[in-house]
Amino acid sequence: MKETRKIEFGFEIFRIIVALAIAYGITLLCIMIISDDPFQAVYMFAVGPFTSIRRLGQLFGKFIPYLLTGAGMCFVYASNRFNLIGEGVYLMSGCLVAYVAVQLGGAGIPHILFVLLLLVVGALTGALFGSVPALLREKMNINETVVSIMMNWAMLYLATYLVKTKMYDNSITYMASKPIPQEARLTALIPRTQLHTGIFVGIIAVAVTALIFYRTALGYDIRICGANPKFAKASGINMTATLILAQVMGAALAGLGGAVDILGIYDRYMWTALTNMGFDGLIVAVLSKKNPVFIPLGAFLLAYMRTGASILNYTTEIPIEFVDIMQAVIILLIAAEHFLGGFKEKLIFRASKEKNKEVA
Repeated sequence: MKETRKIEFGFEIFRIIVALAIAYGITLLCIMIISDDPFQAVYMFAVGPFTSIRRLGQLFGKFIPYLLTGAGMCFVYASNRFNLIGEGVYLMSGCLVAYVAVQLGGAGIPHILFVLLLLVVGALTGALFGSVPALLREKMNINETVVSIMMNWAMLYLATYLVKTKMYDNSITYMASKPIPQEARLTALIPRTQLHTGIFVGIIAVAVTALIFYRTALGYDIRICGANPKFAKASGINMTATLILAQVMGAALAGLGGAVDILGIYDRYMWTALTNMGFDGLIVAVLSKKNPVFIPLGAFLLAYMRTGASILNYTTEIPIEFVDIMQAVIILLIAAEHFLGGFKEKLIFRASKEKNKEVA
């Protein structure tokens, strides 16, 4: 059994690398076909994110919240619930965290305690709003996808209302909150870049998620409920409580991601549209095969693609949406259970055969 798990673990890494290579090759080929200066375009997309400290910081600015939203969506994805509330709570968390930060600014709270308080506010915001579609799904059998999508827009309008009525800064010409106090913000690890101390929050969140998944009874229950509901029910697992808790924990991590993003990069709350960071968390979870151990890899890949696409957009004539081709191919190949499945079965069969020979 241990040998089989080792093969499956190594195979998933191999499959991600192969999917990335195929998608990367297709994307580079398309860039070369449509670009007037294909070599420059390919260079900017492939190497651009690493050509300066500022661009590398931009990559990590996306990587950090992807760690948190990806870890959150692992809980939701593993429970086999298509709850998309992460997008709305990400935005709403950023709004409420900015509001609390502005209200408490100047209260003399030590920096570390102030930041911890705001992170807790962000996580609780996510848990509170995330519990609504979870409870409706498990208690009343109302489709969580429909409810969560509707709530995402409702939270966007609620956040906009709060900015206009409670947080608006009359000294600026665009809609945004008053400045977030400096003592409430996360510290930049490299000056004038988007790499900040929130990366430690993301790493801790991923580590805790992995421990819950594979070292606790709760993680086992979540995975069993998502993989085989009939077996979970027959085993006496409280499916209702487990599935609600999985979705609430996932939303809490997405809310924490919104808090980290607003405190780490922005000087005030200014989101006037859905950020798509919560939806990207689902992509990270898919890339990671709902395995928290692979979350850093999935988050880095998506951050790298998005940063490369952004650089490609403002240095060439190719639109930023072009990278969606690469993203779609990767997701299709990784999500496809039979992609390289025959190769994995051969490896497991060969290992079992050699084990039987040793026993004989």
